[in-house]
Amino acid sequence: MDGIPPERVVTDSWPALHGRPVLRRTVAVGLVLCVSVAAALVVRGVNALTVGGTGHETDRDRAERLAGLHPSQHPGVGRYYVPVGAVYTHTSDGAPVAYLHYRLGGGKAPGVGDFLSAYDLPSPGPAAPLPPDLVAALGGDEPAEAPELPEGPLTTPAVLPSDSAPASAAEPPSPSPSPTPTPSPTLTEDADPEADPDAEPTPTSDDEPSVTTPTPTPLPTLTPTLTPTWTPTPAPTHAPTARRIYVATIPGGLPGAADIYIRATG
Repeated sequence: MDGIPPERVVTDSWPALHGRPVLRRTVAVGLVLCVSVAAALVVRGVNALTVGGTGHETDRDRAERLAGLHPSQHPGVGRYYVPVGAVYTHTSDGAPVAYLHYRLGGGKAPGVGDFLSAYDLPSPGPAAPLPPDLVAALGGDEPAEAPELPEGPLTTPAVLPSDSAPASAAEPPSPSPSPTPTPSPTLTEDADPEADPDAEPTPTSDDEPSVTTPTPTPLPTLTPTLTPTWTPTPAPTHAPTARRIYVATIPGGLPGAADIYIRATG
C-alpha cells in the first residue's frame, strides 16, 4: 500500500468513520480501555490463584509445624515470630526432628514476655543443659545451658499395655459339672403278697399288652466355650511428639532480649 495515506487506509477499513475525526478518536480510546481492563482482570486472577494456593512448603515451615509454632497453628494472635535458624531432619529410626532458633531484640521491640504470651507458653524454669544434637544442628554460639520451659509431651497416644487385658479374657469360665443321668424306675406288675410262690403263673390273654421296661436316655454333656484372648496394638517405634524450649538471655542486651532454642520431635 505504498503511496496511500494512513487516513485513506482507516477510512477504507471503516467507511462509517470517514470524515469523523472525533468518532475515530473515541473508538481508539475505547479499544485501549478494553485492552487495559482485560489485562488487569488477568493479573488479578493470577494473583488470586497464587495467594489462595498452599505454595511450596519449606523446611522452616515443617520445623515450625512440628514445634507447634507455625502462624497457621495460632490464628487470631496477630503476631508471630520468624526463626533466624531452622533445621528439619529425621532421626535414625525415621522420626522427624526440628531445631529452631529465635532471636529477640528486646527494648521497644518484642521481647521474651511477648513471645511466651503469643504462643501461650509458661515461664522458664531452672537451667538445664542444651541437647548435644541441638547444638550440633544449629552450629552457632549456643550456650552450654539455659533455663528450660516446664513443658511435657504435646501429644501422647493412648496405648493400652499388654498386661492390661480384660479379666474375662485372661481367665476362661470354669465349666459346669456334667449332670449324672438318673435311671428311671422299672415298671412291674403288682404282686399279691399272699400268693403261693410255688403256684404256676396264670396265663394272660392275648389282648392284654405286655409291659416293657424303658431304657434311660443319657443327658447331653455341656462343653464350655472359651472367649478369644485380646491382643494389644504394638507401641510406635519412636517417642510421641514432644518439644524442649530453652530461653537464654543475652548478656549486656536490652531488657527482654534473649535467644530461644527449641528441639521438637515427632
